[in-house]
Amino acid sequence: HYVIRFMKIGFAGLGLMGSRIAKRLPGPGDELILWDRTHSKALDLASGIPGSSATSDLRGMEPADVVFVMVRDSPATLSVVSAIPKTGKTIVNLATILPSDSLQILSAVESGGGRFVDAPVVGSTPAAEEGKLLVLASGDENVIRELEPLLSRIGASIYMGPVPSGAYAKLTANLILSEVTEALAEALEFAGRAGLDMGKVAAVINASPYRNAYFDLKLDRMLRSEFSPQFPLDLMHKDLKYVTRSAQDLGASIPLAALAEQVFGDAERAGCARDDLSAVYRFLESCCGRAPPRVNE
Repeated sequence: HYVIRFMKIGFAGLGLMGSRIAKRLPGPGDELILWDRTHSKALDLASGIPGSSATSDLRGMEPADVVFVMVRDSPATLSVVSAIPKTGKTIVNLATILPSDSLQILSAVESGGGRFVDAPVVGSTPAAEEGKLLVLASGDENVIRELEPLLSRIGASIYMGPVPSGAYAKLTANLILSEVTEALAEALEFAGRAGLDMGKVAAVINASPYRNAYFDLKLDRMLRSEFSPQFPLDLMHKDLKYVTRSAQDLGASIPLAALAEQVFGDAERAGCARDDLSAVYRFLESCCGRAPPRVNE
């Protein structure tokens, strides 16, 4: 099939995930233009990638054929996309945003003479480092086919359908992730309070039919109280707020998600915000080292 090789690539948002993804995108001879609201991040990353440059102004994305965006949340994504020149460009969102905002961005980009693909990614920093993320692509299928040479450097893609299918799919994935994490944390808290040998508890989990790749990634880290962020807890709380808000719009009944939003919110307010989402276990154990907060919402 016919593909377009984009030689000039823009990337906006160089946090834990964005910085790792951006490194993987350029091939031989490609140009990479980097932006972050903290300009020093863009300068530092550009210094280590041949053929790349840093811009402090999103208008500096003008030469790019395609611009990837991976910033914190829906408001930040709307703000960044609004400042990027759009005529003749393909803009690809990789972050988790509200489906309603995905539709708003689609309209704004197309009105500005560009093309929009909403392609949030599933996976945390190790998968981003290795190019093993799952890309939940939505938009014009022909455009996504053109982007495949670039998307394949990030990971495997699944075409979800028109915008905002990708946003809904990502919220679905993170709904599962939050509840699985919460379930594992509660099981460990329960076993610990019962005085069980936690090494033997781990052996039971690892020998059980419900062992899975996610438990393989998190169980040992949780037992070692190793909560350096692979997926920060505050971002999971943000995503759960998007899940429950979207569920209200859809009329979907998801009571466990509402409980998970409350628990992750309490953990964030207790001081676990920038820990890994698995630090919800630390919160259940010790309230992240602080007294439980009283919050009226």
